[in-house]
Amino acid sequence: MAREKTGKPWRWPRLLLLTDPARQPDPEKAIAEAPRGAGVIFRAYGDRPGPARLRALGRMAARKDILLLVAGDDRAARGLGVGGLHLPQYRLKYPSTEHMFHPARRGKPGLVITAAAHDERAIIAAARAGADAVLISPVFPTESHPGAQTLGPIRYARLATLAREKGMAAFALGGMTQARARRLSGAAMAGIAGISLLR
Repeated sequence: MAREKTGKPWRWPRLLLLTDPARQPDPEKAIAEAPRGAGVIFRAYGDRPGPARLRALGRMAARKDILLLVAGDDRAARGLGVGGLHLPQYRLKYPSTEHMFHPARRGKPGLVITAAAHDERAIIAAARAGADAVLISPVFPTESHPGAQTLGPIRYARLATLAREKGMAAFALGGMTQARARRLSGAAMAGIAGISLLR
């Protein structure tokens, strides 16, 4: 994973919290409410946060040892205080032989990259794009996409195993609760991710 190249000991957070334009739009609030050592993915689609705000968010995150990632914005992800970039599945188009280099890592080799993945093709594309981890979804029914087809524990386990074989950590996203996380305890799961977990 990217952080290992810096020589600093580092482990994935067990919990990744995502902001959402409708349900949790405020990254400052997300960081404030997140437990120490968690991760926060600022989904700033259309927001284009400036350097000053990113630095302020980075300082907030650093005080709680929180990994801060910005979604879908390579420029913002390279900003001071930001630890990584999150790629929506439609952004998984960067060719590479083995997972190592994404254009966003130019000048910031320790940048962590996560990606959304809903199927096997996306897992493989994420590895080729240089992702360090994938958020596999939707595992269970979720408020964000009511009525959407879910993966369920068995299909999630298969995708998570494939991700691990490709050298990536796997996070379960979609309708996650503590009870549901226990149902996935035998899978190759680095942690869980979600929006409503912020509440």
